[in-house]
Amino acid sequence: MNQNRIIVDRWSNAESERLYRDNWPNEMALSSRYEMGEQCGGCSFFAPFDEDFGLCCHAASRHHTETVFEHFTCPSFVKEGWGPHSFAEDSEFHCNCEGQGNDDC
Repeated sequence: MNQNRIIVDRWSNAESERLYRDNWPNEMALSSRYEMGEQCGGCSFFAPFDEDFGLCCHAASRHHTETVFEHFTCPSFVKEGWGPHSFAEDSEFHCNCEGQGNDDC
């Protein structure tokens, strides 16, 4: 049941944490995507709380509104990089600076 509590320092969903710790046992494609670097910290819809945890803001994700670990992943991952995030599916709106603050952003 939702208690409208914001959790910023750990997983908010024990089942999602289990998926991560067990390396997505029934979803080998996700395990492979994780190994290829497709992790929440690089998703356009990840809003970081600190250096480890953040909020999934992607309405299409099954983890929407969960606090997740930056190295987690899901089938709705949208690659933008580990810098600023645009919260957009369209790569035209993505930042390309990777947090470096170059003039191309």
